[in-house]
Amino acid sequence: MSREADDSILTFLAGMALGAIGGGLLGVLLAPKSGDELRADANAFMRSLPGRVNDELKNPNAKTREFIDKTRYSIENQVGKVKKDRDADRMAKAKQAEEMATGYDYN
Repeated sequence: MSREADDSILTFLAGMALGAIGGGLLGVLLAPKSGDELRADANAFMRSLPGRVNDELKNPNAKTREFIDKTRYSIENQVGKVKKDRDADRMAKAKQAEEMATGYDYN
């Protein structure tokens, strides 16, 4: 790896660390609730999360359905691309094998 690449990675990581620290400090300083209230709210949220997820999976709302549909479309699209690439690779290998068998190069 070059010196420039090392410097850019270190600069990026330093920026990420400073951003995380700064964001955390600002969040604590500007929080509308005290630490005890925030911890209690976070604890209640985390305890309610499994039930909310189960409810959403049983009866998905419109946003969840849209997300699922977009994800399914994206996956199907990627699978189609992989199949096309695989088929093109097979065809290229078959053509190459045919060329080698006949001793003739079509290119």
